[in-house]
Amino acid sequence: MCGIAGIWLHKQGHLDDADSVLGAMLNCVVHRGPDDVGVWTDRPAGVWLGHRRLAIIDLSPLGHQPMVSADGGLVIVFNGEIYNFVELRRELEAHGMRFSSSSDTEVLLAGYRFWHESVVDHLVGMYAFAIWDSTTAEIFLARDRAGEKPLYYATGPWGFAFASELQALAELPNVSDDIDPEALALYLRYQYVPAPYSIYQGARKLPPGHAMKVTRERLTTWRYWDPVAVAAEPTLRISEEEALTELETRLRTAVRGQMISDVPLGAFLSGGIDSTAIVSLMTELSTTRVRTFTIGFHVPGFDESAHADAVARHLGTDHTAEYLTEQNVLDIIAQVPAMYGEPFADSSALPTHLLSITARRQVTVSLSGDGGDEAFGGYTRYDHLVLGHQLSRLAGPIGALVKPVLARFPGKVGRGAALLGLPPKDIYQRLVRLVDPEDVRALTGRLPVLEEFDRAWASPGNRTVQQRAMLADLLTYLPEAILVKVDRAAMRTSLETRAPLLDHRVLEFALRLPPALLRRKHLLKQLVYRRVPRQIVDRPKMGFGVPLARWFRGELRPLLLDVLTPTRMHAAGIQNYGVVQRMLDEHMSDAAGHGPRLWALLVLGLWYDGRRGRRQARQTESIHVSSRPLPVAQ
Repeated sequence: MCGIAGIWLHKQGHLDDADSVLGAMLNCVVHRGPDDVGVWTDRPAGVWLGHRRLAIIDLSPLGHQPMVSADGGLVIVFNGEIYNFVELRRELEAHGMRFSSSSDTEVLLAGYRFWHESVVDHLVGMYAFAIWDSTTAEIFLARDRAGEKPLYYATGPWGFAFASELQALAELPNVSDDIDPEALALYLRYQYVPAPYSIYQGARKLPPGHAMKVTRERLTTWRYWDPVAVAAEPTLRISEEEALTELETRLRTAVRGQMISDVPLGAFLSGGIDSTAIVSLMTELSTTRVRTFTIGFHVPGFDESAHADAVARHLGTDHTAEYLTEQNVLDIIAQVPAMYGEPFADSSALPTHLLSITARRQVTVSLSGDGGDEAFGGYTRYDHLVLGHQLSRLAGPIGALVKPVLARFPGKVGRGAALLGLPPKDIYQRLVRLVDPEDVRALTGRLPVLEEFDRAWASPGNRTVQQRAMLADLLTYLPEAILVKVDRAAMRTSLETRAPLLDHRVLEFALRLPPALLRRKHLLKQLVYRRVPRQIVDRPKMGFGVPLARWFRGELRPLLLDVLTPTRMHAAGIQNYGVVQRMLDEHMSDAAGHGPRLWALLVLGLWYDGRRGRRQARQTESIHVSSRPLPVAQ
């Protein structure tokens, strides 16, 4: 796991001090790779590549990056892990290739030499990498299928640049850090800024499952793995027992591959189905006691530690549970904007970061159960979607008549009435939204479309409404919220996280399962019940959250009122402060609960303050240009 950065100045562009700029970019991602730093340059070609290393596999200097091919024609910077690198190495050796290290980086570089751009089709892993090919004068970049590892880029008349985190690109002169209004509106609507957007007008994200080629003339991106295409294939004709056997085989293979490490390794354990599935397989595959980690809160309704302790005792893990006070969580709120580089409103980032701190004291790598809800139907909102869809169909024309009456009722009845008559896509959009569309439009002056969400619902094939919702989450919520949250929160502590349930062979199997096996994570539960008594893991689903609603009426009220002022909100892109004031008034009077929405606005304000400070300290170098930006081809 590492941090990468690079600059390619075309012959029309000039940067006064590219070495210092690249150094500043690498300093922005030092937490992603504290063990080593490397820089490679080709000044005549205008190429600078940089790497910060967190040594995981092949700890020797032979794993140093940037790594240059034996003939000197290729140079790679790579962030992530290739779990099947041993198998790929054997295959490449059979074709006559020779290796000098035991690193997966060298295998990836050799794979590109042999398979060229189709190397991504052979990879099992999580990754973001860039390869400079001096023979063709082009850069090839790719990001893993599920979107575990980030990759930002910027392009302009001066050339092209990329980095693991957005803050690094902000070090480049003439990369605009003006707020992108479309990105801001999407953030308020969904709690994250989805790819290909970033909060900056001058930077973009390479989406999951995509590759990119950059030449002097153009930038081309393409999708090399598409869950929509997999989901459109015929549903597997398979019995429950056959499906369970196949899932166990695939998941065991994924866990075994992700346990490869030359440094201490453990796992996050909440005591829920997903993490229990991973840890139970780890205990069967490991020759030593598996180290597991959880955190507990002295806050009723937010503490999962007792469940994790019960699972750990049954599986015999070396378990660490750290109990935190509310003050521990409150103390790190100010760190969130810097941690994520752009507004990110999932408040569970706070306990996730604290869990990572706990794990990092003992291990460098931690496996997690991320992906189980999206792949196997675990979210309770899927039940709400199915129920809302069924009620709409049953109500038929009568629904339009009773809807205004029922809408006046408080609580679930009134909220449920709003769903009557809506198509399933609109029902689900209401279930996953953060801010109401009318308020988003009032706050930002626009209401952009999340294209990947719409693409999931428009996908071909005979899919149930739950399957379409799961596909939408796999394309949007999982990579843009869950995986961003975990990557940034963990890497801030220099902890690598791995998610076996996101192995694409597991995902492709889940995408073709019969709907009955995806109801409330049925199949994954059966795998766990073979290893852990039901009474230990059968419990209502609990989110990994914090008590925002209460905090905003108590401990966080001064900070909230200090940040959510008209001046700050307008500066951060909010056009209609009246909406903010209404939310504050309703929440403080307990007339309505706006905890998640106020958190999103607080994070936006804190992020803006940090951006303003960086702007004031920004270097004054400029890039002199004499050509137009690269055209983008899809």
